[in-house]
Amino acid sequence: MKSLSAPPWANSFRSDNLDEIRAFIGNKDGWHSRVARRDVPMGYSMYVLNGQLTTCGGSESAVEQTVRGFVLGPILYLSVPTGSTYRVGRRVSPPVAANAVVMTPAGWEYTRTSPPGSLFAVEVQQRTLTRELEARRPQGGAGWVRRLEILELASARRAALVGAALELMDATRPGSDSRKLAVAEGRVVSLVADLALRESVIDRSGGLAQCRANDVEGWIDAHVDEPITLGRLCEVAGVGARCLQKTFEIRRGTSPMRFVTERRLMAAHHRLDHATADASVTSVALDLGFAHLGRFAQMYAEVIGESPSDTLARRRSAAAVEVVNK
Repeated sequence: MKSLSAPPWANSFRSDNLDEIRAFIGNKDGWHSRVARRDVPMGYSMYVLNGQLTTCGGSESAVEQTVRGFVLGPILYLSVPTGSTYRVGRRVSPPVAANAVVMTPAGWEYTRTSPPGSLFAVEVQQRTLTRELEARRPQGGAGWVRRLEILELASARRAALVGAALELMDATRPGSDSRKLAVAEGRVVSLVADLALRESVIDRSGGLAQCRANDVEGWIDAHVDEPITLGRLCEVAGVGARCLQKTFEIRRGTSPMRFVTERRLMAAHHRLDHATADASVTSVALDLGFAHLGRFAQMYAEVIGESPSDTLARRRSAAAVEVVNK
């Protein structure tokens, strides 16, 4: 989307090297998985503009890439490469249309496969969006965006969002009046809340409180290499299977046990990506509870975007280069 390209005052980053891109994004947003062809230049660039209540920015890639992402705050993607697909749990989205926007709640995880193209997103401060939603629904509660949603918008509504994003970008210009930024951010927050309150993306029902759900997920991460059953998770959460299922559907768009599987797959990726010389795909898989190696390889490729043997080979190649350069 040309009109949302980086302004001269944006904090920018450019690289053709996949490893550099991984390291830069990892330092900025935390460890993640990013897979692309290594025999061609990435042609990757990104920029960020920081406001008081919002952050916006974009990126561009010259090659197809698969990213396992983690969303820190609620984000509205105004532009993603047409034809991109999202995987959440076992669900794979239809290809994203040119007029679509993508909404992701805070803490959401997904795998996105995108053709070459550009992306633009606006992240709203969590407490700011919560306050806006609660103010609009003082009786019934704010409601929450329950899962990643791909929404195809009418041209007028999309134009309003793009116009608000352009105003926000201009308001971050060095030397701009702070009142201009406040007005621009207020408009963006209002429009994002409009989308969040659509009936199709709201869940008003209960489930585990957020802090308890966070504790359960933290327990899973701490015990990812141990046997975990649905009954054990219910014991940790202190609720029945039905409540736990509903909580994970709302928070993650998947079942509790599928969430456990994906945490194990990410742990496997991390171990293979930092493997020592004596590591093997088989040992990593077995350590994390994957007894069927063929099924492990299939699920790994679905979530990470490459085979586990490719990840290990890439790690060994990088380690060999490190030894040569010493």
